[in-house]
Parts: sequence; C-alpha cells; structure tokens
Amino acid sequence: MRKLSALLFVLLLCSLQLVFNAPSVYISDCCANVTDVKIPLKKVVSYKHTATDCPIKAIVFKTVAGKQFCVNPDAVWVSSHVTTVDTRNNTTVKTTTTTPKQ
Repeated sequence: MRKLSALLFVLLLCSLQLVFNAPSVYISDCCANVTDVKIPLKKVVSYKHTATDCPIKAIVFKTVAGKQFCVNPDAVWVSSHVTTVDTRNNTTVKTTTTTPKQ
C-alpha cells in the first residue's frame, strides 16, 4: 500500500512539474519585431492591427504572395498604404436605378 501511495505521489509531482514548465502560450496576432523596410504598395493586399495586449504595437501587411510583414504604424509611409488599401477594398460599384415613366 505504501508503494502505491508513493508512486501516486511521484506521479503527482511529475505532472505538476510538467504543467509549470510548459512553454508559455504565444499569441499569434502579435509581432516579435517590426521591419523598417518599405513594402511596395502594389504587393500589399490587406492589413491588420496587432491586438491591444501585444507588447509591440504594429500593423501587419499581407502581400500577394501571402507573406506577412510587421511594420511600425508610426512610419510615414504606413498611413498612406493603409489609406490606399482601404480605398481599394471599399470600392463599390455604383448602380443607377431608373424609375419607370408614366
């Protein structure tokens, strides 16, 4: 009986050690660093802001090739890229409606 109790105790200690030494969860919406390289506008298809709880404030540009680049949102060129991408994505087709003449 003592051997079983000792074995259970050792298993409990091992499981606690595994739980506390598990790698921390990495938030995928955060950037580890930002690049200073200007991304060509013609290659940018979308963007998103990093989460508010991320340690580094950044904008993530996604390119035609599917690559993602973290950039400094305060860089001069970033705001014009964001505006252009918004304009591109929010273009609407204007339709004219005609009312039948009586």
